Amino acid sequence: MEALLARGWRVRCLVRKTSVLKWIPTDDVSLINADVAVGGEDLERAARNVSVVFHLAGLTSAAEDSDYTAVNVEGTRNVVSAMQKGAPDSLLVFCSSLAAAGPAGKRPVNETDEPAPVSAYGRSKLAAERIVEESGLQYLIVRPPAVYGPRDKDILAAFRLVSHGLALRVAPEGQKLSMVHAEDLARGLACAAETEGRGLYYMTDGMVHTWESVIEHVARAVGKNPRVIGVSAGIADFIARAEQLRASLLGAKPLLTPDRMKELSQHNWTCDDTRARLDIDYESSISLPEGLKSTAEWYRANKWL
Repeated sequence: MEALLARGWRVRCLVRKTSVLKWIPTDDVSLINADVAVGGEDLERAARNVSVVFHLAGLTSAAEDSDYTAVNVEGTRNVVSAMQKGAPDSLLVFCSSLAAAGPAGKRPVNETDEPAPVSAYGRSKLAAERIVEESGLQYLIVRPPAVYGPRDKDILAAFRLVSHGLALRVAPEGQKLSMVHAEDLARGLACAAETEGRGLYYMTDGMVHTWESVIEHVARAVGKNPRVIGVSAGIADFIARAEQLRASLLGAKPLLTPDRMKELSQHNWTCDDTRARLDIDYESSISLPEGLKSTAEWYRANKWL
C-alpha cells in the first residue's frame, strides 16, 4: 500500500469488518468492507472501474485443509469473478508463493519447472494460480519465497525464541533458503504492474541463504547467542499436531501444523528471480542482515519483542 502511494497511485483497499486498520493510512486510501472468501456485491463494487487489482489476501496457516480451499482457492475465484464483471480489462497481480512450486532440487526453481507442492497450503496456491491463468483476464503471478519484515507475525516466533537464547532446528543442516523483505516485494509488485510483463515471476533478495546464516543474523539483531536444539521428525510432528488441535479448539490460526513441518524439513527452498530482473525491472535493495536488524528494531519499538 505504501509502495503504491509513494508512486502516486490512487488506492482502494478491501478490508474485512474484523480487520485491524492500524497500519492503513485511511486519509489517503478508500476502504471497502468485503471478504474474498464470501464474495458478493461488495467485492464486485471494490473491483469496479479499477486499472489493477493486487490480490494479496491469503491464508498461510490453518487448522483444517478445507480452510485453505475456502480462502485461497474460492477466494481467488471470487476475486476473478468480481473483476470479470466490473473490470474485465484490468490487470490482476496475484501474489502466490514458492510453496506452489514446491522445494527445489539441485538448483533453484524457475518459471519453467513443473510445480510439485508438498503441503495443502502450496496446493491451494497452485490451484488459485490455475484459476487466474484460465480467467481470460490480463494477469501477472508472483511467487515470493519466505517474506519477512515489520508487522510480519509468521517469523516473529523465531525472533522471540532467539531472544530467549533458543533456536529450534527442524530443517536439515545446510538447508538452503531464498528470502525477500516485504518492502522489496511490495515495490516489486508495484513495479510489475507498471510494466508490460505478464505471466509468472519469482522475486527474492538475490541471494541464497542457509538456515544457519538466517539464525545467525537474527541472533545479531536481537543481541543473543542462542543454543541450537535439533527437533526430531517425531517430536516435530507431535508438537505440530498439538498446536493444530489447540488452534482448532480456540478457532485461532495455528503457528505450526504437520504440513508446515513438512515444508520446514525440506533441503532446498530456493528460486531464481532472473526473469523478473530482466523482464519487469525488478530490483531488491534490502540485504538479509539489514532487513532482519530493522525488523527486530520494529518489533522492539512496537513491543512485539
